[in-house]
Amino acid sequence: MAGRQAWRKTWWQIHKWIGLALMILLIPLGLSGIVLTWDDAIDHALNSQRYAVHGEATLAPSVYAAEARKALQPGDRLSQIRYPKEEGPVVVMATGAAAGGRHGPPLRIWLWLDPRSAHVIEVSRGDRGLVRIAHNFHGMLFIPGGPGRALVGVLGVAMFLMAFGGVWLWWPPIGSWMTGLRWQRGDRRLDTNLHHRVGFWIALPLAAQAFTGVWMAWPQMMATIGLAPARGGMAAPAGDSALTVDQALAAAQTAAPHPAPQPRSPLSIAWPAGPDGAWRISLAGKGGDVEVNDATRAVTQGAPRGGGGLAGAMRHYHDGTLLGPIWRVLLVLLGLSPSILGITGILMWLRGRRWRAKAAMRKNKVRELVA
Repeated sequence: MAGRQAWRKTWWQIHKWIGLALMILLIPLGLSGIVLTWDDAIDHALNSQRYAVHGEATLAPSVYAAEARKALQPGDRLSQIRYPKEEGPVVVMATGAAAGGRHGPPLRIWLWLDPRSAHVIEVSRGDRGLVRIAHNFHGMLFIPGGPGRALVGVLGVAMFLMAFGGVWLWWPPIGSWMTGLRWQRGDRRLDTNLHHRVGFWIALPLAAQAFTGVWMAWPQMMATIGLAPARGGMAAPAGDSALTVDQALAAAQTAAPHPAPQPRSPLSIAWPAGPDGAWRISLAGKGGDVEVNDATRAVTQGAPRGGGGLAGAMRHYHDGTLLGPIWRVLLVLLGLSPSILGITGILMWLRGRRWRAKAAMRKNKVRELVA
C-alpha cells in the first residue's frame, strides 16, 4: 500500500507539472483542432465569395490549369486540381519558393476557379486566413519543416501520458470505482468535480486522439518501428512532365474499370512529385486512386481513396473525415477538453498553493508560541 501511494504521489506530480508547463500550447492545439474539424464549413462562412458559383466542372483539366497559371508568379508550379463534390469551385493548388527565401517546405498557393468558365475567383498565397493559420499551428506550431512536426509529436506524447495516467489518478484511493463516478466525491467545488468528471469520460478517447497525432507527426519513427509505412515529406511537383494533365487523366480513365459507358469523372488530379514520377488521380465511383507513370504511361491502382489500412484509419480517427457529423461533434469535445482541464487544473493548483501557504503560517505561529 505504501508503495502504491508513493507511485500515486509521484505520478500526480508528473501529471501536474506536465499540465502546467505545456497547457499554454495544449489549449490552442485543441482549439485549432476544432477549427480543422469543421474547416470546410468555416471557410464557407468566412469566404463565401469563393463558393458563390454554380454549375458542373465539365471543362478539360488543361483549361483550369492554363487559367490558374495566368494568376501565378514565375517559378510557381501547379500541384493539384480538386473538383467540387456537388456545387462549388474548382480548387487548384500550386507551390512556390519557401516564404521569405527561408529553407523549409514549399510555399502553398490556393486558387478558386469558376467550374463553368475557369475564371479565377481568388488567389491565396501562404498560410493566410483562420483555417490556414489553424493548419499551420496544429501541424507544426508555426515552425516550418521537421522541427515543428517533431514538437507537435512531443505535445502528443505529453497529452497521451496525461490522459492515460489521469484515469489512475481518478481512481478513488479509498472505496470502489463506483465512488469515483459521483459528482461530489469528498469535494464540493465546481472546478475539482468538473476536472474529475471531464477527465474521466474524455480520458481514453483523448489518449487515442493524442496517439494518432503522434503517429501523424512522427511518420518516419513509426515506420522505423514497423507501425506505419515509410513516406517522405512534402515534395514540390516536378518542373516539367512528359504527359499533359489531359493525357494523364485519359490514361487513368481508360485503364480504370467502370460499368457505365462514360469515363469516370475526376475528383482530383495531382502532378508528379517525388522520386516515383507518377500522377495521382482520384476518379468518381468505386475503387481507389490511380497512379499514372509520367514516363511510361503505365497505370497502377494506388492506395484506397483517403488512405487505406491502419494509417488511413488513424488519419480518419484524428481529423474526422468520412466518419460523419456525430464523430465531428465528439472531436469538438476532445478539442475543448484541454481548455476545460487546463483551467480547472490551474484553479486547483492555485487553491492548493494558498492552502499550503496558510498551513505553513499556522505552523510557524505554533512554533513561535511554543518557543
